[in-house]
Amino acid sequence: MSIKIQERKKIYEVDRDGKQVPVITPEVFITLTHLETGKEYLSEKEAEDDIKDPNTTTKLEHIRRDVEVKIAEMPPLGSDSNL
Repeated sequence: MSIKIQERKKIYEVDRDGKQVPVITPEVFITLTHLETGKEYLSEKEAEDDIKDPNTTTKLEHIRRDVEVKIAEMPPLGSDSNL
């Protein structure tokens, strides 16, 4: 299960050759997975608690963090773009 850690929002606009271009932060999701068991954690705290639990063998290196960044909109790119 992915955990949303950042909402998409428009921060401000910048002027690019006389056009106002929005600067947008993307939505960011993180998925925490135990590499040996495949368990997906619902929060960072849940993963940390599993690591600290003396009744489990879970170590920090057993936790994988996958980050997904969703960019819902981009300004049109023209032939003069530097990208």
